[in-house]
Amino acid sequence: MKEKNTNIILTSNGFHNTSNRSKEIDEIFEEVAKDKRVVIILNATKDGSNIQNIDDVKNNFEKVGAEVVDLLMLDNEKKNACEIFNYEVIYVMGGDPRILLDDFWNCNFKMYLTKFLEKGIYIGESAGSMVLCDDVKWIWDIKKGTKPKYDILPKTFEGLNLIEEKIYPHYNKILEEQKRKIDVYEKENSCEITRLKDGEFILHRIN
Repeated sequence: MKEKNTNIILTSNGFHNTSNRSKEIDEIFEEVAKDKRVVIILNATKDGSNIQNIDDVKNNFEKVGAEVVDLLMLDNEKKNACEIFNYEVIYVMGGDPRILLDDFWNCNFKMYLTKFLEKGIYIGESAGSMVLCDDVKWIWDIKKGTKPKYDILPKTFEGLNLIEEKIYPHYNKILEEQKRKIDVYEKENSCEITRLKDGEFILHRIN
């Protein structure tokens, strides 16, 4: 792995089969998951977005030698966020960043995740990468009107504040108009948006 002791892996399309993955991602995922217990968090897929890729992601982890691959829907009523401590790798599916962010805060997931990262690895796919920055208002400012899910605001724009990057996934698939909107937003708000194409990734170490 390129960065020693990485415990956060930020991706655009993660372990999908429906869009191009890089050979490096396959190698990294095998390195972190082989003989490990993996849990896939599904909350971003609750509205049906990205649900078609869950089985592929699960199967791909099994193919690279994960010992266990389980699925988990975080539920505040069930108080089940603590179940992540039964695993060594967390993979967070992409989908709807609003639902994911709201559920993370409802479950106080940042507290659990911060503890988990002392020994475990977090892999974010798309929305699972986006919500880790400090303030996610930029997502809705830029993407409003592109899809119905971006016309509904989250309960808070506060992200988990674990990374500095504002991740814009699937950059290779967006229209030129959207690319121009990103450029304008950066200039008007004196910020930087990190553009990730499918197959690209960023490695991090926190704690």
